[in-house]
Amino acid sequence: MTIVVGANPFGDTRGALDLGVTLARTLPEATGAFVLVVATVVPPGWTVPSMARVDGEMQEWVRARADEAKAAALDHLAGRADDLSIEFVRLTDRSTPRALAALAEQRDATALVLGSSRDGPERRVVVGSTADYLLHSAPVPLAIAPRAYRCAPSTADVAARRLTCSFSGSAVATQAVRWAARLTREIDVKLRVASFGVRSATMYPPEIGTDIESEVTAQWREQMAEAQAALARELDADTEYVVASGTSWDEALSSVDWTPNELLVLGSSSAGTLRRVFLGTNATKIVRHSPVPVLVVPHDEL
Repeated sequence: MTIVVGANPFGDTRGALDLGVTLARTLPEATGAFVLVVATVVPPGWTVPSMARVDGEMQEWVRARADEAKAAALDHLAGRADDLSIEFVRLTDRSTPRALAALAEQRDATALVLGSSRDGPERRVVVGSTADYLLHSAPVPLAIAPRAYRCAPSTADVAARRLTCSFSGSAVATQAVRWAARLTREIDVKLRVASFGVRSATMYPPEIGTDIESEVTAQWREQMAEAQAALARELDADTEYVVASGTSWDEALSSVDWTPNELLVLGSSSAGTLRRVFLGTNATKIVRHSPVPVLVVPHDEL
């Protein structure tokens, strides 16, 4: 198994590294070594020479940051990933997401892992420009760690104890649940099927009152519960089910419990290229408000 971790040489990579270790210990691998490929992407130098050596100095600074990032990663992984094979790769490209996607495809990676942008709240997935690009183009399952994500050092065979699969009732969501069910059976952890929805918040109730709004929400919850019950016929008896709603996506996802190292699984829409990740609007909103790491699976793997 190969897990590619995108390590930002100019930011904190600990969340992505920890999620990479979590996935290496959670996703199944029948044979072969467990390899964590830590990849940094640095920009190429200017093609036009500068008499002031501005480009040379910039390249030296970039290389120094990349060297520091590698040293910090080694220090962080010490005692956390001693049973894994760690490989460091430095790529030169003007496009970080393009370089990471190409590496993941070249290495036939089980997953590509990213951390969150630093511009957002802690304990939430914060989608930066690299993650945003890859949420619509990653050739392998894409995992994103919440900001400030950490997992305790462990050599447990399976780091996660439960996987939650987002379920909207669509055909793609049904395929994603089946994919997650096969995975949880293989690694012997519990599965939870969760439906998330948002009801509009009104500061001033309309003249007709809030009854209609409440009725719409109740109907949606009933429809989701019925869809989950229909799906339950082909799932294990210990599968958990939850329907959660709130006045915002953050409130909806925060209204349910989450276990340590839990993963939230989402299926990719068939609207994009089948072999690549492509998320629809609501799925993207769920990703952006998740308090736990997300794993987005390309449609052709479902």
